[in-house]
Amino acid sequence: MWNSRKTFGLATAAAVFAGLLAGCGGNGDSGQESSSSPAASGSASASSGEKIKLRFMTWDSGGTLKPYQNAIDEFVKQHPNYEVKVESVPDNYDQKLLTSLASNTAPDVFMAWNFPMYTPGGGLEPLDSYIERDKVDMGMYYDIIVNYMKYDGQIWGLPTTFSTRAIYYNKKLFDEAGVPYPKDGWTWSEFTDTVKKLTKPGQYGFISTPDDIFTMQPYFWSNGGDLVSDDGRHTDGVFNSEQNVKTIEFLKGLYDVSSKINSSGKFSTNNGLESFETGRIAMFDNGMWPINDIVKAGKIDLGVVTHPVPEGGTLKGIVHTSGYSMPKNGKNKEAAWELIKFMSGPEGSKIITADKFSFSPVKAVDEASGYANDPLLKPFAEELKNSDKIIAGNRYEKWSQAEDMLKSAIQAIFVNGADVKSTIDKAAKDAEKALQ
Repeated sequence: MWNSRKTFGLATAAAVFAGLLAGCGGNGDSGQESSSSPAASGSASASSGEKIKLRFMTWDSGGTLKPYQNAIDEFVKQHPNYEVKVESVPDNYDQKLLTSLASNTAPDVFMAWNFPMYTPGGGLEPLDSYIERDKVDMGMYYDIIVNYMKYDGQIWGLPTTFSTRAIYYNKKLFDEAGVPYPKDGWTWSEFTDTVKKLTKPGQYGFISTPDDIFTMQPYFWSNGGDLVSDDGRHTDGVFNSEQNVKTIEFLKGLYDVSSKINSSGKFSTNNGLESFETGRIAMFDNGMWPINDIVKAGKIDLGVVTHPVPEGGTLKGIVHTSGYSMPKNGKNKEAAWELIKFMSGPEGSKIITADKFSFSPVKAVDEASGYANDPLLKPFAEELKNSDKIIAGNRYEKWSQAEDMLKSAIQAIFVNGADVKSTIDKAAKDAEKALQ
């Protein structure tokens, strides 16, 4: 599961990818079968006695890689005629994946999250016909997770794992300041007041970075707003809505009472996780992945609470998830599909989520785990209940061009004190043109 945004020029990489595909037959003109029908997929014959060799690529490494390795080991145990080589690519993952797709050297199965970026070049295999043929019950997954697997009317992956986001807090710092612990359902004004009380020289109540509009999305959604239209093609009338004016004013106030005294980039690593663990930040926003490590380290008394909501608003969480996908020109697509089904299905996802670093996308597995009853994980489960939107970046392939304009507007407001309404009006109209 992707647990951070990769900002190394994905739009440029995607454009290069599409061009390379056109030049090297990436749409199927490479001498290989190009039909999207599963029957056209090549694969080693089990009856031949040869091992079916697959490559599996992920951005996970270290502790977060082990759960996936465990599931693959079980798959191989049940399929002794298979060999699966795991390739860990923790840096520049998307860029390397795009390059491998364009050069027809992509792994047989790989983790993918930004389908609007991967699919325009024609390098991915749509999975609809496989799902229909094998009668895969897509209803076993959470609806919002399935929505992340779709783009342009097709399904490009089966779900891996997922996590929402919530607010971590250091109970010791609250106790020292004489501030009550936050509770689910707290308001924006209560959040801002709490941040202010926990901010002092050498200590920050919360870190709100002006260039991270990705993590701002739940605040917009909970107040009835959004960054872009549902189809990802319009910002004018959406980003510059009255609801968003109020949301940005709240976020600017939050930034002013704590993060404004933060020097640029000081807490850029994982939204301040290291500084949170050493007591320099009282609260920070993240997914559930670090919880086990924080608890095992025993350095802080940890609490977790849902995001605050505005008066009259509804808590709407953001979801981090990804899919298991395969390349259009893969040589072992039938075998790859078997691995995808196992990894994403009840058995594989149960193995992968056994250590509580994420939730299973399979509802029955998730419910049986009891994670929603764990005090530290319950807020993340609550964040999912009303989640009905996929992130802006997964709606349309041109989003990154518009995102830069919206991000610049937020920075101007936060850092330079620019007028909220006029600034987002201009940004919304400029971004609208970029999306056309």
